[in-house]
Amino acid sequence: MPIVHFPDAAGKTVTLRTYGDKGHHITASDFPQEVIENIHNVTVVEDDVLLCSYPKTGCHWLWEMARMLQAGTSEVEKVEKEQYMMESRSQSQLSQLPSPRILNTHVLFHQLPQAAKDGKVKVLFIYRNPKDVAVSLYHHVRKIPCFQYEGEFGDYLTELFLKGRVEAGLYFTYTRDWERVMDSRPNLPIFALSYEELQADTFSKAKELARFLGSSADDDTIHDIVDKCSFGSMLDRKGKHWTEKLGSPVMYRKGKVGDWKNWFTVAHSEMMDQIVEKEMEGSRFKFQYTL
Repeated sequence: MPIVHFPDAAGKTVTLRTYGDKGHHITASDFPQEVIENIHNVTVVEDDVLLCSYPKTGCHWLWEMARMLQAGTSEVEKVEKEQYMMESRSQSQLSQLPSPRILNTHVLFHQLPQAAKDGKVKVLFIYRNPKDVAVSLYHHVRKIPCFQYEGEFGDYLTELFLKGRVEAGLYFTYTRDWERVMDSRPNLPIFALSYEELQADTFSKAKELARFLGSSADDDTIHDIVDKCSFGSMLDRKGKHWTEKLGSPVMYRKGKVGDWKNWFTVAHSEMMDQIVEKEMEGSRFKFQYTL
């Protein structure tokens, strides 16, 4: 997996490693090469759940909510999602985690373990409007040292994000790839939702998720879980981990729908709209940019 340095519109570079055959990229550190190359060989069992997402689409939020629903209580041990991330933990490390597990990953469907492709484990898939994804990923890349990036948003947007020269590759390629799987194999146990849907009516979506997971949580417990997984609560309980590591809670920045308006120019927004219209024509995924 060669290291690459992609330049933005001003010549500032972001450091990544290439992985796979569909323009997929990963960070240049933290994820061991032998682990990445063997994700498809990870042993998963029937009570495992896989949370699959493009970075910065709400995966931390959904993971925390899902593990509480799975446990049937909001009172769970404080652990970081990265401990259950398939890119960052070896097979032996993952095997030591207590069952049932909610594993998480940013890889594409064809890179998953065979048991997932055979429909033997449940899969959660979350997506988000690409304007907010672009902004959130920009801050993510700027704050985490291994990316070695110091560019401006507009330069990053046009030459990095919109050309797939970012972690996990082009957002539209990633999303359409998962959509093709869902369309061609409708019997696979995949629960798909958008970040915006989860924001707009968190309790109702949490109830749907509870049914999908076979959770024993009643309505009162689900209300408690929703409260415990609010952005403020997540930031207070778990943001300190990243603050200690990186100087700021990079994984919990704002948690809002529509922050893109503070970063996109009119020209940027119109350009993105045109690209979305082309790349997502006929898609089941309808992006929502405001609430």
